Amino acid sequence: MDEFTQAVFDAAYASRRQRSLRLLFSALLILKHVLRGLVFSWPLYLLSAAGLALPGQYAWAFLLLLIPAVWVSGTILKKGLHEDYAAHVRGKLLALRDLRRVLFGVRL
Repeated sequence: MDEFTQAVFDAAYASRRQRSLRLLFSALLILKHVLRGLVFSWPLYLLSAAGLALPGQYAWAFLLLLIPAVWVSGTILKKGLHEDYAAHVRGKLLALRDLRRVLFGVRL
């Protein structure tokens, strides 16, 4: 890419609209991956909640299931967010029509 083209791209990429779109897309990707992590680890969260409802001295053992639940959710969030942001947002000029592509992987 020649210097002029790079300078035009950098100016457009640093514009307020592009920063706002990157922020919006980042927030939606975070929401997407948080929900995905909850979908995969909801049984662990449910069993942890059962520990609060059960009487007895060993009810706390169910609360230990929160450790893998949070770990699974966090891993899915971190890895998925990093991959999706790198593939769809970083280094690209965005438009609102790209929202479907970013969230669902659908090409228009």
